[in-house]
Amino acid sequence: MSNTALPADRQLLVHARFTEELKAQMRPLISEDLIEEHRRQPLGQHSDTLMRLLNMFRRAPVYALYSRTPCREFQVIRLPVTEGSEPTPIDDIVYTDQNEALHAMFLRNLEDLMRNGGSK
Repeated sequence: MSNTALPADRQLLVHARFTEELKAQMRPLISEDLIEEHRRQPLGQHSDTLMRLLNMFRRAPVYALYSRTPCREFQVIRLPVTEGSEPTPIDDIVYTDQNEALHAMFLRNLEDLMRNGGSK
């Protein structure tokens, strides 16, 4: 038996298929209660369902928080950011509370997940 790695294109195919199946499994678990749980406490201990959803979002992050004024003002940006360039916020909203900014980023991820079957 050989330990030869799959060709890169096949690995990408398997990864894409896995990701789509994971998204399909997560969509039915999203509820108003789950969203409210995250709004109340974006950081810290979460229910199993919310933790699984957050872990999926963190696997290949699409959004991040950017703070022009460290620890005082936050904006949601889209990743990746080109090296040497300033991050571009996705909207003009500036959050002064990090938890509110984290929840806004969570809602963006949910919107992407639910739109068009979760494809980005």
